[in-house]
Amino acid sequence: MTDVTAGNTLPLPAGLPNAGAPLPGVITAGQPSASQLEQLAQGGVEIVADLRAASEDRGFDEPAAAARLGLEYHSIPIVGASIGAREFAAVRSLLRARGTRPILVHCKSANRVGAALIPWLVLDQHRSRDEALAIARQVGLRSDDMGRAAIAYLDTCS
Repeated sequence: MTDVTAGNTLPLPAGLPNAGAPLPGVITAGQPSASQLEQLAQGGVEIVADLRAASEDRGFDEPAAAARLGLEYHSIPIVGASIGAREFAAVRSLLRARGTRPILVHCKSANRVGAALIPWLVLDQHRSRDEALAIARQVGLRSDDMGRAAIAYLDTCS
């Protein structure tokens, strides 16, 4: 199994929920606090991909904090288990477009993050489906339904 912290070259703030680094420059996590977001920016993160719906409480104004810190902020809301082709494509597009710029991809617990990464890991990073699913589980995927949705999306891309 892949160690999702092994490729990390960026410092992870203490207490960042379910923090992982499935590949260099990609940090996955649950919801960061305002101070953790600031630490991530100071540590080199340049982009934030927030997979939470606008209605979910973050404890602070994350888009404003990201702007203040000079971070590129992207909202790709995944509501409950409703992840589908649009969300998978948006996450893949952002991860490809980032080049080598460090990114934080987060939701509340990293469950949605794990599912959203599966297509990118398989289609763009050339990992096997089994390895991508294992990495997704390591970074926080707990929902079998979301994992199945990611595999179904992969089937439409073949």
